[in-house]
Amino acid sequence: MSSAIDYLLSIESKGIKLGLERTKSLNNSCGSPDKDLKIIQVAGTNGKGSTSAMIAKGLEEVLDKKIGLFTSPHLVNINERIRINGVPIKNSEIEEFISLYKNNIERKSASFFESITIMAFWYFKKHQVDYAIMETGLGGRLDSVTICNPILTVITSISMDHSEILGDTLTKIAKEKAGIIKPNVPCITIDEHPLEIKEVIVSECNQKKAELIISSQKNRINLSPSLLGKAQLQNAGLAQLAVSTLINDSTQYDNICRAIEKTRWHGRNQIIQESPLVIFDVAHNEAGISSFIDFIQSFNCKKKYLILSLQSRKDIKSQAVKLSDIFDEIILCETYNKRTMPIDELKSYFPPNR
Repeated sequence: MSSAIDYLLSIESKGIKLGLERTKSLNNSCGSPDKDLKIIQVAGTNGKGSTSAMIAKGLEEVLDKKIGLFTSPHLVNINERIRINGVPIKNSEIEEFISLYKNNIERKSASFFESITIMAFWYFKKHQVDYAIMETGLGGRLDSVTICNPILTVITSISMDHSEILGDTLTKIAKEKAGIIKPNVPCITIDEHPLEIKEVIVSECNQKKAELIISSQKNRINLSPSLLGKAQLQNAGLAQLAVSTLINDSTQYDNICRAIEKTRWHGRNQIIQESPLVIFDVAHNEAGISSFIDFIQSFNCKKKYLILSLQSRKDIKSQAVKLSDIFDEIILCETYNKRTMPIDELKSYFPPNR
């Protein structure tokens, strides 16, 4: 592992810092690399990464352009978070950024996410990408990515998650997510939101004179995403509409659909092995686990086994009973991640007879 990555991991341990002032200050001191980018910002609770990846693939294939993609978290290494046309940033590029701006990062007391967000802007500007797809991290209104001036915003499904930070109601969480909406910048979202979420998004768009574009079933006709599950069809519809809006060419609909179908995004109902069937999924909140359960129940297996690990501060009480009913055996474990949920806490979610 490079010294620059070691350094980034060392500041990751300092935790989350909400607010935009440090990011703006760091961005300015690094030459404001975001200013020259055509940015599509994506926020939501679930589906942000998948939708971002499908938008990126659609633009890359249909336009034959250079497309930047910034997502979080990573599965194996930090490099995955910053990609151009699917290729992760090299260690040497990370080393270069840290060499140039480490002093700036330390003077601003910037967090890991603030630093890596600016690194993404810097990398995309350096390589002159045609579009940059930026996935919002936590929330929206106070997330580092929100310092940018996007040409389009996209909001995926919204549900309860990080309630200790974002709020304890769907309305409060929706207000945080809708904080990415910018004046006079179109916003695309799904039509399946509950009423209280729709009202927040509509209100925010009206206040900022931002055109609201709704993705419905008609945007999913002929779509067969390679990413499996009902939720991914919804995400694919969002991606299709985002790409169509950007290129403004109705004749490209089928080409956009075919491009989206080529998207590969690990850890989303991913079939690792077919015989016996092994599925890997990164669901980490109630809505995500509910989607995972729907997918699992589409398979007729004699026996089902679940290996489960969660990060701390995740509340899955409502889904634990359902998981217990579906799986014949559940194996609970901890990971090497410092934020892993202790076994005893994880066990407390499940019925005592398991």
